[in-house]
Amino acid sequence: MAMAAAGTRYLAFPASTVVRVLLYPEVAGVAVLWIGMWYFWFGFDPSHYFKKTIWFVCLLFLAPFATVFYYFAVYRRCVLVQSQWARP
Repeated sequence: MAMAAAGTRYLAFPASTVVRVLLYPEVAGVAVLWIGMWYFWFGFDPSHYFKKTIWFVCLLFLAPFATVFYYFAVYRRCVLVQSQWARP
């Protein structure tokens, strides 16, 4: 929309290169995080089934944003608790 408002259809060559260089690793990282959080949700999440149901809906329909929230709210907390149990 911003490009249409500016009256252009394509990015100039240097700008398109920068966008590609920054965008492709981001897309790959989000995909890896999404798959990893689904793997954790299916196999290791000790949450109550009601919380897991809410996270299921969020992870399914709000993929890029809910994945990051799930990582910080559920996964990191679970890893922190498990690492504290492992200490003597």
